[in-house]
Amino acid sequence: MALCREFLADCEARMFPPLRLTHTLRSMAEQLHLYAKGRKQTEDGWVVVDKNAIVTRAKPGDSPHNYGAAFDICFLGRYPYPDDDQLWEAVGQTGEMVGLVWGGRFKSIVDKPHWENPMWRTMRDKA
Repeated sequence: MALCREFLADCEARMFPPLRLTHTLRSMAEQLHLYAKGRKQTEDGWVVVDKNAIVTRAKPGDSPHNYGAAFDICFLGRYPYPDDDQLWEAVGQTGEMVGLVWGGRFKSIVDKPHWENPMWRTMRDKA
């Protein structure tokens, strides 16, 4: 994804700690595995059994990862997910400047390592 390459180049130019991509294209089976965390499937559908274990609201087919339109990052080194709001905010703004949607702005499940193409639903609808 061109936006991802531009984002990584901009982060490097701003001399942020080195980044690594952790999740890009995700299969429907992988998405189901993540969606099932904290939930149990019943005859009537999915039921939340542990809200603290939930990591995504996206069912298979409803995630931009399923269409190669999202990626997650971590920082290289000892602390891949630092507890540093200023660093995350600076990296977040960098991604937004290149046109990405940052998961750090999500309301229901804040996901600072997550980035997605704002046109991912169009990509999904064409798939």
